[in-house]
Amino acid sequence: MASGRTHDIINLIALPPIVYYLSPSDFPFFVGGYMAGTFFLTPDVDTYHSKPVKRWKFLKFIWKPYTKFSKHRGISHIPFYGSLTKLLYLLIIFYIVYFGVVFGLNYIGIKTTIINLNENNLKELLLNIHTISFLMGLFMAEIMHILVDIVYSSLKKVKLIR
Repeated sequence: MASGRTHDIINLIALPPIVYYLSPSDFPFFVGGYMAGTFFLTPDVDTYHSKPVKRWKFLKFIWKPYTKFSKHRGISHIPFYGSLTKLLYLLIIFYIVYFGVVFGLNYIGIKTTIINLNENNLKELLLNIHTISFLMGLFMAEIMHILVDIVYSSLKKVKLIR
């Protein structure tokens, strides 16, 4: 398996040819998703002591439960599905914290309301071109990571690398 540094370098080298064909309005969101997928939401967040998990600094503890239900090269190494499970996992963590804060504030007498996210708002958010560009960048970074793993493993099997 390729090292984290190898994945980072190959993903960064692959970025310019990929973004060459993007429209200028999509560029920042695609690159943002691609960078997030390369450095923070890689398939290797399923290994707790990996470089991507360490990049989360004081928040790295949130990945501990994820590493328990996703063995290495398991769920997180399935294209698209891996990114979607990581995003869903982060959304669940966000909602647990959010509802905890809202409940705590209401408990001590500070009246707060819960965000009203109805079907129309959610559909508008998910079908927004910027959201789609971000997700495409995230998916592309994940695909590059998985391709590097496949090529590296194949070369290792035929003993072209150690």
